[in-house]
Amino acid sequence: MPFKSGLLCVLLCIYVSSEWTPAVQAQTDMPTVMAAFVNVMIDFRRQILDNLQLSLEYHTEQLEEVKIYTEHKLNEQEKRITAKMEKLNQNLQTIKMGKQPLDLQSDSRAYPTSCDNIGFISNDAFPIRPLDIEEPFYVLCHVENVFNLGGRWTVFQRRIDGSVNFFRDWQTYKNGFGDVSGEHWLGLEKLHLMTRSGRHELLVLLEDYDGNSTYALYDEFKIGSEANKYKLTVGKHSGTAYDSLSEHNGMKFTTIDQDNDVHATNNCAKLNQGGWWYTGCKQRFV
Repeated sequence: MPFKSGLLCVLLCIYVSSEWTPAVQAQTDMPTVMAAFVNVMIDFRRQILDNLQLSLEYHTEQLEEVKIYTEHKLNEQEKRITAKMEKLNQNLQTIKMGKQPLDLQSDSRAYPTSCDNIGFISNDAFPIRPLDIEEPFYVLCHVENVFNLGGRWTVFQRRIDGSVNFFRDWQTYKNGFGDVSGEHWLGLEKLHLMTRSGRHELLVLLEDYDGNSTYALYDEFKIGSEANKYKLTVGKHSGTAYDSLSEHNGMKFTTIDQDNDVHATNNCAKLNQGGWWYTGCKQRFV
């Protein structure tokens, strides 16, 4: 009769090699043979597991390399997209902050030199062209009717809800950023050109979320040239708000990439997340 299992084959081999051994001895050796067989199978499966472990480690390393490469490519792509978005935003801000629209005339007589020369009595954005400035630009004109201070004021900084990032470099503060109809900074160069001749006043209006308002008025306001780091000049203070600018009088403008404050070690624009005429870093910008 043919054998049909490996176990039967093993038993036959034992029988053939032990023809002079009593059957009792063969039966006694069976557990030892079975244990050896089981150990062989265990070693075989352990080897398979070891190979699987090595294969898993190899593929894990491969996946890690793919991950690193993919992250690198994504970072490069993100940088390119960010650069393009910043360029697009700069172009949009340039348009919003006063580059001459195509339908505006180049004749200086077509534009008022300041908000005070505009006949409209409303808070809105208008193109102006101060003396000796080649191109007109838009500004927000504000009619103060709460404290009866009179006049039509040219807004050069407006902060409402934190929607615009003021943590910018020197060039951006020089040219201006934001939208004149919302949060914005008009630009240091424009401020210099607007205040270099004649006498100007500065009005700071503050309002909390409950609608409570205070003001600070300075009877002189002037911004120096870029060569002088847009040095600030303010006059005498009056009003209901705390005098937060007199201590900055005579200071040069500081940004994240131009440290012109008097602090010995720190850049106050970096610490306070925005450019200003800093004296010390504990002083906050408006």
